[in-house]
Amino acid sequence: MSSSSDEEELLLLYAVVESQQKGKRIWVRGINKKRENYGEYHRLCRQLESHEDRFYLYFRMSQDSFEELYELILPRIEKKTTNWRKPIHTRERLAICLRYAIKK
Repeated sequence: MSSSSDEEELLLLYAVVESQQKGKRIWVRGINKKRENYGEYHRLCRQLESHEDRFYLYFRMSQDSFEELYELILPRIEKKTTNWRKPIHTRERLAICLRYAIKK
C-alpha cells in the first residue's frame, strides 16, 4: 500500500467516525414535551384561578388586571404553531414573565 492510499483510508475512517458521533439533535426535549401535563402553569395556575386571594398573592394582581394586561400585550407575545413544535401559550408566557419580574 502506498502512503496516499493509507492517507485516503484514514480520512475515510475519520469521516465515518465523525458522522456517527454527531448523531441526531433533539429539537424539543422530552421534559418540554410534557409541559402541558406537568408544568407549573398547567397545574398550579389553573388551580389559582378558582381562588382570587391566592391568585393575587402569586401574581401580585387581580385576575381582572391579569386579563386586561393579557389583552393589551397579546398581539406582541403571540407565536405561531409550526409543524415542528408548539409554542408556549400566551397566557403561560405572561405568567412566566410576571413571576420572573416578581422575584427580581
